[in-house]
Amino acid sequence: MPLPVLYEDDACLVIEKPAGIAVHPGTAMKEGEKTLLDDLRLLFKERSLPFSSEEVLVHRLDKGTTGCLLIAKTPEYHARFQEQFKDRAVKKTYLAIVHGVPKHPEATIDAPIGRSFSNTVKMGVIGVRKGREAQTTYRVIQQGQTCALLECDLHTGRTHQVRVHLSSIGHPVLGDEKYGTNASKKFSQQNHITHLCLHAWKLGFTSLADVAWHGVGATVPGRFQKTLQSLGLESVSS
Repeated sequence: MPLPVLYEDDACLVIEKPAGIAVHPGTAMKEGEKTLLDDLRLLFKERSLPFSSEEVLVHRLDKGTTGCLLIAKTPEYHARFQEQFKDRAVKKTYLAIVHGVPKHPEATIDAPIGRSFSNTVKMGVIGVRKGREAQTTYRVIQQGQTCALLECDLHTGRTHQVRVHLSSIGHPVLGDEKYGTNASKKFSQQNHITHLCLHAWKLGFTSLADVAWHGVGATVPGRFQKTLQSLGLESVSS
């Protein structure tokens, strides 16, 4: 299926990433497994644009995460958009359904993230090597007895940041096999949640085509909405 394009100008595209597909090849992938780069190659071909797998992805999303992904149309734009991310001039807002209800309805998690010493395929905030500064602000926008819907603003862009930070405060994202606790995994199984309940909902950035601010939103997936309803929470308008 073609990738949904949420925004486009001469400098970039914002696409809506589907769940279950990696954005780029990785060591844990199966031989011949398709990545988002394969679809982007076709998208660029349709627009008669030269394609470089190293210079189109301005940032990345986890395989199980859905939502807004910024794509640069040229190597020059790629470098300049990445500078915006480095300078924290991009606004990234996620939705996450988590196990339990945070004690504080709004808070900023300020904890460096690095690769785990004990498990090198995982990131963490404790027992890690070369932890890098990371901040995430969350707000509880809905809550039940044993779960909550959070809106999360990322002030940095570390690997697995939302998942690691929320797990570090005892409220892992539902459906997260890598960073979930025994309790959250059991809860997910009991409620038939087999997908990562994390969605890159909104993306705000200054386009290099018109030097204007653009806010782009990705439709909340039906599976995410159904999970909210099954847990007694309300659907989220996109």
